[in-house]
Amino acid sequence: MRKILLCLVSLAVLASGANAQTLYRWVDKDGKVHYSDQPPPKEIKKVDQPRLGKSSIETSDLPYQAKKAAQDYPVRLYTAAECVAECKAARDYLSKRGIPFSEQSLGTPEDGAAFKKLFKTDQIQLPAITVGNQQQIGFAEDGWAALLDTAGYPRTALPGRKPAAQ
Repeated sequence: MRKILLCLVSLAVLASGANAQTLYRWVDKDGKVHYSDQPPPKEIKKVDQPRLGKSSIETSDLPYQAKKAAQDYPVRLYTAAECVAECKAARDYLSKRGIPFSEQSLGTPEDGAAFKKLFKTDQIQLPAITVGNQQQIGFAEDGWAALLDTAGYPRTALPGRKPAAQ
């Protein structure tokens, strides 16, 4: 029994180390892209350390419930350059609540077509939001609050938390 327990603990330690591995990305002088767990040669000046995962939204400073909501019900805000006041109000509302979100700006006809298909509509009305697979067109604080509350997001920003990433 003790040997089995020792083996399990050893495997857990090894597995936790694998998750903490650093990844490096760089382009050599011939234009070839390299990915490695080892640092690049010293002559390489520009090195990226891409973060792997399902989301590009930073959630590390969120409590568990909010992290879970961000993982299970990611928030995406849809805006456009012409949408100024209402889109700003929507951004400010999400930031005030401390909601991590990504923003999709509709700038091309293809973006507009994708929006219409996603929201199953013939016209574009912004801002719009998706919370997981739930959607709402137009900014209505009560409607957005209900979507975010149902997903488990906090009602107000947490003390000491910076405004949500945009």
